[in-house]
Amino acid sequence: MAECSCIGIKYATKKACFIIGFFYFILFTGFGQNQGVADSLEAIYLGGNYSENDKLEIIHGITINQADADKKLIYSLKLIEAARALDSVNYIITGFLEKGTALRLKGDLSKALKSYFETANIASREEAKSSLGLAKLAIADVYSIMGNHDNAVKYYQSAIKIFREVKDSVNVATALTNAGDDYFTNGKLDSALVYFEESDKIFRNTNYPIGTAYNKGNIGMVYAEQGEDVRAEVNINEAITILEELQDYYPISVYLTYMSDIYLRKNDWSRAISYAQRSLDLAQRYGLKEQISESNLKLSELYDYVGNYKKSNTYYKNHIAYRDSVTNLREMEQMADLRTNFEVAQKQSEVDLLEKESEIQLLKDKRQKTIIYISIIVLVLVFFLAMGLYRRNIFIKKTKNLIEEEKNRSDKLLLNILPEETAIELKKRGKVQAKKFESVSIMFTDFKGFTHYADNLAPEKLVEAVDYYFSKFDEIIEKYGLEKIKTIGDS
Repeated sequence: MAECSCIGIKYATKKACFIIGFFYFILFTGFGQNQGVADSLEAIYLGGNYSENDKLEIIHGITINQADADKKLIYSLKLIEAARALDSVNYIITGFLEKGTALRLKGDLSKALKSYFETANIASREEAKSSLGLAKLAIADVYSIMGNHDNAVKYYQSAIKIFREVKDSVNVATALTNAGDDYFTNGKLDSALVYFEESDKIFRNTNYPIGTAYNKGNIGMVYAEQGEDVRAEVNINEAITILEELQDYYPISVYLTYMSDIYLRKNDWSRAISYAQRSLDLAQRYGLKEQISESNLKLSELYDYVGNYKKSNTYYKNHIAYRDSVTNLREMEQMADLRTNFEVAQKQSEVDLLEKESEIQLLKDKRQKTIIYISIIVLVLVFFLAMGLYRRNIFIKKTKNLIEEEKNRSDKLLLNILPEETAIELKKRGKVQAKKFESVSIMFTDFKGFTHYADNLAPEKLVEAVDYYFSKFDEIIEKYGLEKIKTIGDS
């Protein structure tokens, strides 16, 4: 039973990567879509002309061959339901895998990711390594589309490892190519080149010439980004040679358009125009109407870029004409002509306004510079204001700390002089209310012969002796809750 349909169809941000990736991965997962087969099987399924034993296989065939994302989703759910009823694990895995692919084609990446993880969980539980590798490859592709490079690389590496273990050379090469594309998209050209070159060797060893062609094209794009024009052209030309032998002209034209984009980014507009012209010539030779339209549009943009507005208008008019022919709306030819005239006139208006727009842009630039200078001045003023407030805050904090320390010292001194209750009342009210006691006992002590002893003892000994006795008095006072009024000398 086939374990996947078209895992690896990956939507990259660059047009060339999308188109080429589309053709590439349908061929190299080994189980390409065939809409004719899907339609025939669907007719059988809807007609009910089959045995119950064949039902699961028919739904499976519809699902893996279905190109329409909505129908693929519907039949993948039917496949999962039918497979669960018969406890067919392999078909359940395929169902979730196809469900994820349908959701990805519909642009619902978060749900697609959830379905692929469900595939991976089932495959892991059943120890179905090949299916687990396909699930991880699909997960990596979704992360790559989302722009999550770290997770994409993590799952690509895991998929590659599994495919190597099960000796699935074609899927090893597929995963390597997808990983290389992710590195390429993220500007990591050296890593991309390593992956493309390894996958290229595998495809050549397994005699997949179209795989070799696409890898040569990918390698050529890397070299072009690195500024190695000669090596880039050699690889692109080798790819084109193989693709011409295979009569696969559309990707050739796309490669050439992509090369034009690369050289335009390098400001090498003459070479950019050369590649775009080659793309147009090829598309015209083989009647590739859609690519004729795209190549004309590219040439229009390039001539507009260099200021040759007359040629730009000519190519733009051709672009519109072929674009409308691709839609094949014969009954609306008159409307198409009107639309063509309108869009061409609109393009001409844009050309007429270029100089005015240039003047406006200069004024905008001048105004933006003024705004920038004012913003810098304001930021400097805000900075100094913030510094002043910061220093003031530090000064206030230091002052508060000093006041707090003096207050604590004052409170401590007051408690040494007065009873605590009296001290608290004095602090709170500023005066002390006299209190009446019906009966009190007051003890007055005095050292007998203190003067005599003081004359004959060293000051240190005298203070030590007095301190000893008064400490004992303090212990007695504290023990019985008494109040010491005052201590003066030996009294």
